[in-house]
Amino acid sequence: MRSSWLEQGEQVLIDTRPHSRVLLWPITVGLMMILGASATLAKLQPGPFADWAPQSGPAREPAIVLLVTAVVLLLLAYPVRRTLRWASTHIVLTNQRLVVRHGPRRRKAHFHVLAHIQEVRPVQNWRQRLVGSGDLQLHMYRGQMRTIKEVPVVKEFNSETQQAWTAVFRASIQQTPQQGD
Repeated sequence: MRSSWLEQGEQVLIDTRPHSRVLLWPITVGLMMILGASATLAKLQPGPFADWAPQSGPAREPAIVLLVTAVVLLLLAYPVRRTLRWASTHIVLTNQRLVVRHGPRRRKAHFHVLAHIQEVRPVQNWRQRLVGSGDLQLHMYRGQMRTIKEVPVVKEFNSETQQAWTAVFRASIQQTPQQGD
């Protein structure tokens, strides 16, 4: 079955998500929010609540509802949203293009035609180097440099990209008419 976004004769070489290290902070924040909410809910139980707020009995139930609502909204606003964004992003290398697709149905896409790329350069900071991820800088013939962030196993991905780019470059040279033809 051929994907609708692929061109005629185009084949997918690599289809991957951004490196999972981008989920470290959202998951940590989400767990800390749940831990804090659990500790607060423990203090809002009838026995402990009567100890530290004896005159505020009627306010306990609205406080519980407010706390649970706030935590759920905050979880949806940051950790869950970031996790869904990661899960719905794909970095796809084909034999003709490098594509970054976003969204639940991958409706948003950034297409980088390999024939328009002058140079592909992997860049890693020290945290990325620890886990093997990195960013790919695409230096285009026309236009500015574009960066694909958090590519997993960036060295292998860069190697595959270089091979695909070389194949496209060689094919374009072979199709170029020579002087005297």
